[in-house]
Amino acid sequence: MISVMEFLKEILKPYKKEIILITVIAILASILSTLIPFIYGRLFDLAIKDTPTNILFSLIFIWLFTSLISNYIQNKASYLGGNLGARATWSREAKTYGHFISLPMSFHKNKRTGEFLNKISRGSWHIEQLIVNFSNLMPQTLVLIFSAIIVFLVQWQLAILLIFVLLIYVLVTVKFSKPVIDSQEKLTVMMNKQYGKVYDRLNNVFLIKNFANEEKEKSTIYDILVTKVLPPMTFAQKKWHRLSFYQGLVYSIGFVILLVFAIFFLKNDSITAGQFIMFFGYINLVFTPLWTLTEFYKSYKKSSASMRKIISFENSIPESMKHGDKILKNVKGEITFKDVTFSYKKDKEVLKNINFKIEAGKSIALVGKSGVGKSTLSELILGYYKPQKGKILLDGIDISEIQLQFLREQMAIVPQELSLLDDTLMKNILYAKPNASRKEIEDAAKAAGAYEFINNLSKKYDTVIGERGIRLSMGQKQRIALTMAFLRNPAILILDEPTSALDAESERVVQEGIKNLVKGRTTIIIAHRFSTVKHADKIIVLDKGKIAESGNHYELMREKGIYYKLYNLQIGLD
Repeated sequence: MISVMEFLKEILKPYKKEIILITVIAILASILSTLIPFIYGRLFDLAIKDTPTNILFSLIFIWLFTSLISNYIQNKASYLGGNLGARATWSREAKTYGHFISLPMSFHKNKRTGEFLNKISRGSWHIEQLIVNFSNLMPQTLVLIFSAIIVFLVQWQLAILLIFVLLIYVLVTVKFSKPVIDSQEKLTVMMNKQYGKVYDRLNNVFLIKNFANEEKEKSTIYDILVTKVLPPMTFAQKKWHRLSFYQGLVYSIGFVILLVFAIFFLKNDSITAGQFIMFFGYINLVFTPLWTLTEFYKSYKKSSASMRKIISFENSIPESMKHGDKILKNVKGEITFKDVTFSYKKDKEVLKNINFKIEAGKSIALVGKSGVGKSTLSELILGYYKPQKGKILLDGIDISEIQLQFLREQMAIVPQELSLLDDTLMKNILYAKPNASRKEIEDAAKAAGAYEFINNLSKKYDTVIGERGIRLSMGQKQRIALTMAFLRNPAILILDEPTSALDAESERVVQEGIKNLVKGRTTIIIAHRFSTVKHADKIIVLDKGKIAESGNHYELMREKGIYYKLYNLQIGLD
């Protein structure tokens, strides 16, 4: 895994021209900044002597002009640094979110989304702060170096004493930063976890309201943020403030010591009054960049924990299944499983030695108790996972040799519940086929039984349907799912318990749409309701990860095995 500095270097790589420009401006600003105390020191020396007024006013003008130009250039450098930080950070954050989307289903099933989104958000904020601070690093470092050189030229004994004070300041910063950094890293880990829990609740408001658990969840969120997050955050803040206190203490005591020695040298005529004033101007110039440098050090250490999370996250492999680059012509839709064995975890096989073939244009139904691997089979076909043993073939070609995007473009899924975007109905439907015409969409809606209810909506296709389609009923969402499947016009159709949560009337409409949809397509049906599966060309009964029975509805009923029992159990329940 790359280091934090290598990660920052990678982020800033596309912005070389901007960095060069900021560097040039920073050098110019640093030179001008270090000239200012020298000018007003010389001005003071000349003022107490019998110097012509025009020379004094000339110096005052030079001082004012230099100050204004220095201020303008510093402001410009600060603006460019901030702009660079924002551009680089937002570009990287977009890339990280894109990476999040590209990760395989195995990642999304096993991780808490809210926790990872919080990591990305916090990490991006730290990256921006670090880049902005980094852009100030060079000018401040140059100011520190130039100021130290001039102080040595003015009075080397005071310069040595000043450097001694600076070293103590740096040692105090390094010494007290370690416990601060340790507490911050622990805080970052804990906050990612706890905020994941908060986001999980905020994303499930519908569930909370269904069970009238608003007050309970309010209390839970309060407990997470105030009882669990606040104390370690306060503790970390206490550490930061203690460090700042010791830094201020060193500065104050050091300043007084330098003042005493400077007065001594002034009394002994080792320095002039102007040099005395000049020296204390340079003390401020030295401590300001030193403070900036120590702040960058603290920021770097503080940000490292969050940034390492992003680095680790970005190292996650986008797709766990290795795919080739084959694109098939005229996909027929024949699917073959050859000795397929699969497990999510080692030594716990979900599917064992699965062998079956679905002829192009035919339908197959997968039946069995919950957890026997029905949905896993469809996920293997889609390339979400790769079998540990065996092969899955599409038209005789191993799907691991087929381009992943092309493979999935040949399929459409009608799930148990369609999750939709908080956008218009039109934009959601177009997700299936972005370049579809209005006529194609309306024809698909008619075939799916969705045309009538869409036209009864207040804004028809322009109706905004809410997060996850919350403003639509279950039956309406399933009809939209069918509309999208019709619009996609796939060679292979996967029906994953599409009517299990519907009322009788909605099921009737959806079933009618399914009858139209399956014609001429290779169809895989996963369902508990036997009204959906009994007309399939072939039914496969899974039990304990193996194929226990196969045949059509009538053949399996005659065998009076598992299918027979499940069918009669459901008829009895109905």
